[in-house]
Amino acid sequence: MKIDYKLDRIFPLMFIIIGITLIICGLILLGTFDSRMKIGITILLIGLVIVFTRKGTILDFNQRKIKHYVGLFFIKIGNWKTIDDYTFISLLRINQKSYGYSRTGVQFSERKKIFRICLLNKTHRNRLKITDIKDENNAYLEAQKIAENLKLEFVNYSPI
Repeated sequence: MKIDYKLDRIFPLMFIIIGITLIICGLILLGTFDSRMKIGITILLIGLVIVFTRKGTILDFNQRKIKHYVGLFFIKIGNWKTIDDYTFISLLRINQKSYGYSRTGVQFSERKKIFRICLLNKTHRNRLKITDIKDENNAYLEAQKIAENLKLEFVNYSPI
């Protein structure tokens, strides 16, 4: 059994807005100007890549492997890694903060509290991220389900 955890988009919000603008401009160029069709297709493809590229994780319970990938629609590029070295699973609380600056020097920031499900080795020093979930209860239930399917012990994070 495999589960696909789609994570965040590769590009931040400002690039997503630019990508949507490129898609609209590419469609307008395709529909109105025959001489600019190559430019319209190029702009459209660039916009589609910016808007729809995502990161994710595929967890294969039967073969005990994990794949971190970058995906565009149904194409998922990444390498499979065995999880035999990881004996525990844990739920971590993480505060993420990102900053941005405008041309006028005004700073804007975004804060998010997320709950990250990770696989841990025996000493808890090596972590392998599975997914991020916004709600603590859903994250706990999902971590319990993964621990049950992989036959791992669910523990609190405490590195030795």
